[in-house]
Amino acid sequence: MTSTSFPAVVTAAGAATRFQPFACTVPKEMLPLGPTPAVEHVIRECLGAGTTDVIVVTRPGDTLIPTHVQGLRAEGMPVGTVVEDLSHGYGNATPLLTVRERLASCEAFAVAFGDDVLIGEHSPGGNLAAMRDHLCGDTEGVIAAQHIDRNDTRSFGIVDTADTPDRVCRIRQRPAPETVNEPLAVVSRLILRPSILDRLRPTELARGEVDLGIAMGQLAAEARVSVHRITGHWVTVGDPRHYFDALRTYWQHHSPAGVHTRD
Repeated sequence: MTSTSFPAVVTAAGAATRFQPFACTVPKEMLPLGPTPAVEHVIRECLGAGTTDVIVVTRPGDTLIPTHVQGLRAEGMPVGTVVEDLSHGYGNATPLLTVRERLASCEAFAVAFGDDVLIGEHSPGGNLAAMRDHLCGDTEGVIAAQHIDRNDTRSFGIVDTADTPDRVCRIRQRPAPETVNEPLAVVSRLILRPSILDRLRPTELARGEVDLGIAMGQLAAEARVSVHRITGHWVTVGDPRHYFDALRTYWQHHSPAGVHTRD
């Protein structure tokens, strides 16, 4: 029987190799934007979108994120943590397989990466809420994307559309700029039906990892997947340079009264 719950899975289990040795002690998802850790921004975004509960999947041995989430739960937020089960393989889709049994009974669920934050949305969780509205009829998934500089396409997964501007025909990993019509980079926000779970497996294309982007590309080749062009700014704390950019963007939107930031 399909559950009426609409959970969100927040992934916070990455090794953060680009933030070593710092990440040996503090998960990158706990890096602050303003007074708030990145992962809490993401949790609040999911709840603002109307999710019934948030499941934060953490890496084995991490105690900081579970402790922080426990504090949020004490404040009344419907959020909890689950330790990633690496018996399913390694990759950014492993958190979904870790809680597969719970997701399989839902009509739909949200996915958000805990080190990526959306700043300047029209309303908290507005993008995820709009994406859920797009999940109708025979649509099996909705993926978020944002326009980037065409010269940067080699650093991202790029969405190609067909038939209509919002229908995904494929997702290409790091394509050459000259092969891209619309430089739409995949943003780590998705609304999915449980049908995606059967497609999550290690692949040679992902060097043996369980990759959600590759699974979404396969799904788009066989079923209807829509793209949502996000409002606001997508930032990541996943590596030192992008964390610097994220801090600058955050304070440009949240500068204290009388204090002016500089580009």
